[in-house]
Amino acid sequence: MKLFDVLPDRFFSLFTGRNKEIYAEAILELYEQYKISRIGIDYGIMRDLLQELIEVKEESGVQFELEEDSSLDTNEMENMHRAKANALLRKLLSLKWIDVETRNNFKHYIILPHYSIRMLSVLHDLCQVRSIEYQSYALSTYQLLSNEGMEKQPSIAIIEAERITEQLLEELRLLINNMKNHMEQVISKQSLQEVLDHHFDVYMKKIVDKSYHRLKTSDHVARYRSKILETVQRWSLDPDLLNIAIEDAMNSELYNNEDEAELKIRAALHFIEETYDSLDELYEQIDIRHHQYIKSSYDRARYLTQHNQGLDHQIATVLESYERTQDYWEELLGDIFRLHNVNQLSEKSLLTPRKKKAVHQAQQHIVVPISQEVKKKIRESNIKRLENAITKQKINAFVLERLGSRDEMGMSELAPKTVEGYIYLPYVYLYGYDQHSEYRLMRNKEQRILHIGEYRFDDRKVIRNS
Repeated sequence: MKLFDVLPDRFFSLFTGRNKEIYAEAILELYEQYKISRIGIDYGIMRDLLQELIEVKEESGVQFELEEDSSLDTNEMENMHRAKANALLRKLLSLKWIDVETRNNFKHYIILPHYSIRMLSVLHDLCQVRSIEYQSYALSTYQLLSNEGMEKQPSIAIIEAERITEQLLEELRLLINNMKNHMEQVISKQSLQEVLDHHFDVYMKKIVDKSYHRLKTSDHVARYRSKILETVQRWSLDPDLLNIAIEDAMNSELYNNEDEAELKIRAALHFIEETYDSLDELYEQIDIRHHQYIKSSYDRARYLTQHNQGLDHQIATVLESYERTQDYWEELLGDIFRLHNVNQLSEKSLLTPRKKKAVHQAQQHIVVPISQEVKKKIRESNIKRLENAITKQKINAFVLERLGSRDEMGMSELAPKTVEGYIYLPYVYLYGYDQHSEYRLMRNKEQRILHIGEYRFDDRKVIRNS
């Protein structure tokens, strides 16, 4: 679909002409009212707000000029500001930024077309200086790809995680481009004060405080990065899990056939993995842009300082010239100024003698004897701690005891009944994939989550090693 199949032909002509500044603020005010009103914007309220906007602008020296195609009624001529507000609304209506409808109560309401809502949202974001919560993107992705999210509807979770990852990547790219733009701006400054104002009031507040500092400290996504990559790689490489996601996508009617579903889901998983795997490269580029801006700002400030032809520089030039040709300047300026050398000596101008550092005196080391009773208690405590420690031998004995004379059993028979059994269970999974254990775990064809009492764990088949 082409752009102007959606937008009206003269849609962007609003931002041309002498009234473009007032039009821009008017549509932003229109968007604020849209967010407040649920059933449409009252035409009278919007006209009053625009009338106030025009009055404030004209008081500050920005005139709203009626265009040639604007016609005024006799009643409108009595209040020119209200007439201009009505003309502004008619302009928005003619360019199809708004629609107006009359309802049962004979009141007029302003309705925004779908393309105007999207466009106003973009313009509103451009005018806002907001703090970017980079970590929130990673947290949302991690929550979607967690066991709970993937267990219910894995295909929707993967597609939504891909969308959020695209937003994170877009924000990082936007930060890089903004840094480059600010670097070009500071280079174009013509005075030292402009460079300092841009550095501290613009770059530090909009880029460093709002984005760069947060990215490097509290909003660092590394907290969830490894977990996201682990989950994505597991679902990409495991055919059983991938089939579950494809089947869920077909049940949700997201795609027309299984081939398309597999292609889209694999592409989404690959995009998430590639994005989080390449974050270090993006961070490096952001650091490079930041250091480039700092260097450009410093170089520009130094250049303007050295080439500033203001009064201070001129006085410094005269004084330097005076030192080189003292006789000439004394004769020239003798009738105007009384110039003489003053050599003032003070205590601050003298070098303070160094004080010899005192030799360090170490404190006497006192050996406190330990009684045999205390040593015995410590030894018994260590022996008891070692006896309570969980070892591979204990886990093997625990599993073999439950197996008895059988060669295999289900994980449900290892369901914990005590706190100790609950602690043993993760070690059963851990050593079950160790080739040196006396048993091994095998995944069932159908993935199942066992719910026994308060405990929930993956079902596996426990097989005795021969």
